[in-house]
Amino acid sequence: DQSCLREGALPETLRARLVDLLDLRLDVHLAGRWIADEAYWCRRARARWPSLARPGFAPTAHGRSWKQMFFEKHVEEAIVASANDEAGPAGDDDEKKRNHLDATVRSAKKWTRVLSLRGLRAGGGSVRLGPTLFEPLAGCLTSLTLQYGENGAGVRYEPSAFGMAAADCEALARCLPSAETLVRLSLPQNGLDCHRARIIARGLGDNVSVTVLDLRSNAIGCRGARALAKLLDARSVLRELDLADNDVGEEGARALARALRKNVSLRALSLRLNAFVGDAGGEALCDAIRKASVAGATRLESIDLGACRLGARAARAAARMLRCENSVLASASFAGNDDFGPEAGGAFRAAFRVLRFDAGGSDGDARERSESKRDPESSRGGSSRAAKKNASPSVRELEVRGCGFGAECEEALEAAVGANRARLEARGAQFPDRVSGTIANATFFEDLREESLE
Repeated sequence: DQSCLREGALPETLRARLVDLLDLRLDVHLAGRWIADEAYWCRRARARWPSLARPGFAPTAHGRSWKQMFFEKHVEEAIVASANDEAGPAGDDDEKKRNHLDATVRSAKKWTRVLSLRGLRAGGGSVRLGPTLFEPLAGCLTSLTLQYGENGAGVRYEPSAFGMAAADCEALARCLPSAETLVRLSLPQNGLDCHRARIIARGLGDNVSVTVLDLRSNAIGCRGARALAKLLDARSVLRELDLADNDVGEEGARALARALRKNVSLRALSLRLNAFVGDAGGEALCDAIRKASVAGATRLESIDLGACRLGARAARAAARMLRCENSVLASASFAGNDDFGPEAGGAFRAAFRVLRFDAGGSDGDARERSESKRDPESSRGGSSRAAKKNASPSVRELEVRGCGFGAECEEALEAAVGANRARLEARGAQFPDRVSGTIANATFFEDLREESLE
């Protein structure tokens, strides 16, 4: 009698003992309807997937719920198995299989939020994205990962067995406008080129919920980057855009730079391992972020330009970007740009120097003042004896490995960033909310208060 498992039907200790005795082979739909105890679903998940029994494992990526994780993995396995079933021409058996799959997904709707479908058969149409995925899970699905390609191919690797076909992109684009709860869309390692990226961008243009877009390890070039840059308009809700390990070049970087000057939603942008960005593309991006910061028109907190073949011009622009006193940038990565060199390292060090003068004009730190005299750029505007503080950068994480700065410069930068992070955390400084106009940056607020008193 399943009603005895309802809360309040029996004393809790007795009900827990009954749940401990339940068979793990119960019908999954019946168990999902009547059993809510996490202990039962933990036992059942570990019995079905022994790898989950390792010490310390917890379903943190699945709402911290064993029941949710069980049904999400159950649905994932059912969809991938159906997609990879090459039964031949369509017939009554295939229709029964599709109906059974759709019924499986619908019955798990209540506990399905995050799906990661990897190892799907390439070729187009292997997954009926509309009838099997988006329609049954409407109003529930929040995160979706699609990866087409054979798992563990090894020596049997064939390029034709990998990648997301144009038909799959078209089907996904048709579903995205109505996916009102989808927050994260991840399409890594799918061989997406510019044409396919433009199809997906067209679908995202009418979507108002996706805030995280992951397109890592594809073949997206400048035309695809321009299409994605158009998504960063005044209506944009994107917070994270990952284009790492693609073929974005200088023109694509310039298109993204133009979009960043007006965008107010993006928080993180990654162009790591895009070797064709080059010196001019990196300079355009850094200058755009700096100008947007000065105008208070950006929320960008993380930028990754690692291994993009940036040169001296981009290095100087990056130093100016880091130094911008009105910036909200918290994390920056330039690792692997070995053309930067020692001169760029000096510019980066100068960006973290902070000059402090008291009301009488006396120097609070003789060493920093002497350094500022050697570096005219860092002392510009600070040599006057007015009561003024130069705002220090907001960056709390900086990655410059493999930039040719030298060990001494890297250690000095690490110490400077660490001190900057400690200072900001001690002050409880938060970044300004550009949209509402609330200023929470501690240094900027102190400057404003001192000027008003004067």
